[in-house]
Amino acid sequence: MHMEDRDLGINLIIDGISYPLTVKASEEPYYRQAARMVNEKLSLYKELFGSQDGVRVTIMAALDIAFNSVRSTDEAGSAEVMRKIKELAYLVDSTLETKK
Repeated sequence: MHMEDRDLGINLIIDGISYPLTVKASEEPYYRQAARMVNEKLSLYKELFGSQDGVRVTIMAALDIAFNSVRSTDEAGSAEVMRKIKELAYLVDSTLETKK
């Protein structure tokens, strides 16, 4: 097993909520970048819609990220994009459930 393939415990903060994850060490930078992107989009849409409209903010941030991912990916990468969208949808659903 390569050192890059080892499992790594990380903690991501998304919208002020801690998400402990176990990821492949080689994928850690991508998860951190994705968390930063989600937080940036959430901040943007909180400014546009107001922070009181949490569901709308979360949905618009998810849509923005998904749209940009789909647009920039060719057909060969579409399965990977769908996997990432499903992961993002899971995080969004988890966030919404936590905030109820």
